[in-house]
Amino acid sequence: MQKFVFIFRRGSRDLTEEEQARRTNEVRTWVAQQQKDGRNLDPRILADDSEQVGDGAPVANGYGKLIAFNFIEAENFDEAVKIAKTHPGLHYGVSIEVRPWLDPRAR
Repeated sequence: MQKFVFIFRRGSRDLTEEEQARRTNEVRTWVAQQQKDGRNLDPRILADDSEQVGDGAPVANGYGKLIAFNFIEAENFDEAVKIAKTHPGLHYGVSIEVRPWLDPRAR
């Protein structure tokens, strides 16, 4: 299995409380399925507090702001993309970037 990270960015639409609750339940079900499938899913939700240091421009109105990372294992990049396309957050305006990653300590 290869290691991948799903990088989640906030969409431009604000969710109602009902939509947020529905999304939370759908994501919990999705996470449970990934764990059941042996993907070693390791999700991380980012706090709202942040400060950009360096040359990066601030994110306008929070759109595109990083909101979460999921570390996951898949057979290959295509399978990782296929898994990301099943994430319920996509139905709520979130975008997901899929990237392979390596542990720099292992080099």
